[in-house]
Amino acid sequence: MRVVLLCALVALGCEPEHVPDVSGSTGEPELREIALLEPVAGSPSGSLFSAASPTVREVLVQLESAAEASDCRGVFLRLGPMGGGFGHVADLGEGLAAIRDAGKPIHCHFDAADNASYALMATWCDRITMGPAGLLNLVGVAAQVFYARSLLDRIGAHADILHMGRYKGTGDTLTREDIPPETRESLGALLDDMDAVLVAAVGRRSEDVRAALDGGPYTAIRARDAGLVDAVAFDDTARESARQAAGAPDVRAIHLGPTTEPVSLTDILGALGGSESEPATSGPRVALVYLAGSIVDGETPRAGQARSGPFVAAARRLQDDDSVKAVVLRVDSPGGSALASDRMWRAIQQLAEHKPVIASVGDVAASGGYYIASAADLILAHDASIVGSIGVVGGKVSFGDLADSMGVNDVVLTRGRNAAWTSPLRRFTPSEEEAVQAMLSSTYYRFVRRVAEGRGVDQSAVLVAAEGRVMSGRAGITLGLVDRIGGLREALREARERGGLEADSAVEVWPADVGLLQSILGAAGGAQTARASLAELMIPLGPIGEAAALLPVLLEGEAVAVALPFVLQIQ
Repeated sequence: MRVVLLCALVALGCEPEHVPDVSGSTGEPELREIALLEPVAGSPSGSLFSAASPTVREVLVQLESAAEASDCRGVFLRLGPMGGGFGHVADLGEGLAAIRDAGKPIHCHFDAADNASYALMATWCDRITMGPAGLLNLVGVAAQVFYARSLLDRIGAHADILHMGRYKGTGDTLTREDIPPETRESLGALLDDMDAVLVAAVGRRSEDVRAALDGGPYTAIRARDAGLVDAVAFDDTARESARQAAGAPDVRAIHLGPTTEPVSLTDILGALGGSESEPATSGPRVALVYLAGSIVDGETPRAGQARSGPFVAAARRLQDDDSVKAVVLRVDSPGGSALASDRMWRAIQQLAEHKPVIASVGDVAASGGYYIASAADLILAHDASIVGSIGVVGGKVSFGDLADSMGVNDVVLTRGRNAAWTSPLRRFTPSEEEAVQAMLSSTYYRFVRRVAEGRGVDQSAVLVAAEGRVMSGRAGITLGLVDRIGGLREALREARERGGLEADSAVEVWPADVGLLQSILGAAGGAQTARASLAELMIPLGPIGEAAALLPVLLEGEAVAVALPFVLQIQ
């Protein structure tokens, strides 16, 4: 009985991504209510302990339906904080733009909002209401990085981190006590571009944008007096106002996220087998492939990671499937393993030789994430997306001083000058450091060649944008890393057009929600999984806890990584 119960849970967690059906409308005029009270997911999500958040695509499908359906007379959008996800917010803006173009009113209501969610409302909502006890955390963008050199010194640890690229400061997190000039420069430029996006949005509501940003955070009354919201009201009052503006007799709440369906024996056996040989969608179609999370070399899917084995297998299947006419590669990744990135780049390069591949950047396609995207035929990003970071980092953290303080003495016997270079109890010798630097140099220039080949430019042009520098999507256009501004909706339109498909042709999504199966498999995955899980658990502890996000890269046995140069929080 216990085995059957476990199988049922596994099957439920491994349903393919389900786009909610909006055809349940009665055909009568209606106002559609959509609630986005937390950040949307960049890709299918969910785990053993958390429910799946609606994806950007799920929300876009609903917004497009609202724009096109004759019985939908308007939209009532309830919003919450969106975090630093300016890229995802811009995606949602494309869907709201379609509703506005259809001449339908959009009324928005919130009790708590931040920079990103307010930017969405200020740009696209005809009317904004705020709950009486609400908080508008409109304060301008900020970035937070941390430096843990003193912490390592205190516990007797030492970081030997090398890098290629003047701006590739991943190791600085562990080797410095303060921000270096190069990081301050690149991060400052990124913030300037993000600030410009926010200023443009707030400028639709305020004549003195700087004063509006400097005056936050806002209570409801202050926000109304500053002209940032139209009214202070509870959601029921705001909903009724929206209904009247739309001229609709009824309001219908739209469900976002997976629906619960009966579980069959086939579902259970399929989930246990983990096979994705049969796509859920048939006929001529576009494939939407998600590359989300840290990039890791491995053959088993795992929640929160982009693992090379399943990704490469999926790309090859799509390459051989003549019904798949084009592919959209949706990237939301700060990078990770250099080996995995190279394998995945090759898979996309080969796929692009057979059919159109459009890369769509969500919030971030940096380092390894950009490495892979560069193999696509076209790269679209938002103004405030994060791209670039063409650089390499590698090394190790050693705990020799900590071991000494605890009375542990290590003895190393070698039959090679660099045989013990991975030892966690001693620092690099000059010879070992030279060998690691050679590996980094080789990886860096291979990275540059890959980008040059994919973008169809000389390596010298790539080097101008390289050196590990991160930048906005807008700056990426100037330096040739991005082709044009656009989101997921535009990427799917472009892919359908290049693939010779109708505007409403089907979309096959890969991967399906990893959910419970991968969580259960991950729980039995040994030390590597424990390290990744530790990092995920520590992230909510704040900037210091986020240091753990770097540990999987340093501990997975890979000396070279292509990852975002710092653990970054954008607020």
